[in-house]
Amino acid sequence: MNPLISIIIPVYNRESLIGETLASILKQSYSNWECILVDDGSTDNTSEVCDGFSLKDSRISFYERPPKMLKGANSCRNYGFEKSKGVYIQWFDSDDVMHRDKLKTKMKTALKFDADIIASKHSTTGLESIKEFKTEGFLSETFYIDYILGKKPVITNDVMLRKSIIKDIRFDVNLHKAQEYDFFSRVFQQKLMYCFIDVSLTLYRLNADSISKKAGKGNAKQIESLIYLSKKLQNNHQHNALIIQKAKRQGRKTYKWLVKHNRIKLLVENFMFFKNSYDKSSLVFLLYMIYNVLTKKGFDKIKSYNNN
Repeated sequence: MNPLISIIIPVYNRESLIGETLASILKQSYSNWECILVDDGSTDNTSEVCDGFSLKDSRISFYERPPKMLKGANSCRNYGFEKSKGVYIQWFDSDDVMHRDKLKTKMKTALKFDADIIASKHSTTGLESIKEFKTEGFLSETFYIDYILGKKPVITNDVMLRKSIIKDIRFDVNLHKAQEYDFFSRVFQQKLMYCFIDVSLTLYRLNADSISKKAGKGNAKQIESLIYLSKKLQNNHQHNALIIQKAKRQGRKTYKWLVKHNRIKLLVENFMFFKNSYDKSSLVFLLYMIYNVLTKKGFDKIKSYNNN
């Protein structure tokens, strides 16, 4: 039994990197896969490189993101999912490399445990031959709580999912940061069989143009995404005090960053959100905010005794 795995990769201006990524997929020891590339409007020669690989192997398909869809990797991932035919879904990034036994190891584990979620590790230095490794398998309908609280973090490339469990859940196109965190937190809110493999199956490449570095620059869209996500967590998990406190901590962290970088507009636009993150009245928080903005200090004073 060799179920089809759909590998979905959003690409944007990756002519110098996507070739090595696709070469690692072509070398996979597990052969029953399809690779769906979705371009986000590249302005370099990414299209030519991807077209070349699709002509080389019929398992590789190349699409352009439809103009009606919002620009961004999330839209590309969602569009690729609509095109997928696999029993399992493996999202991947256009600047990373697969271990040649990545799909084989994951599928072997999936079939052994009848798993819905198969998560492995990644390395930033290199990939070694797979020998013995530990596998943790468990059935849970509350694992999403531990995931949201950061007790079992994973990145997009680490996770292979049974397609049927995704249902109508999609990557949130309004997010420019923490997209996978939001997506997995929603997918995991059902009874699922999880398997965690204690071995690195992805080379997570860090370079000057890497996705991860771009996501950490703190531009307005990314900061807005963090605020949006914190609000979303609070709205969706109103009865879970631990998740609410985590969202508030993120709110306080974002507030401090905005103050220190003089992002007054975002502070004003999200005044109520930040006020609630500190559990203060509007007047008291306004006075603290003025003091913080003017002095760039006093953040410890604003915290009340019940802020964790």
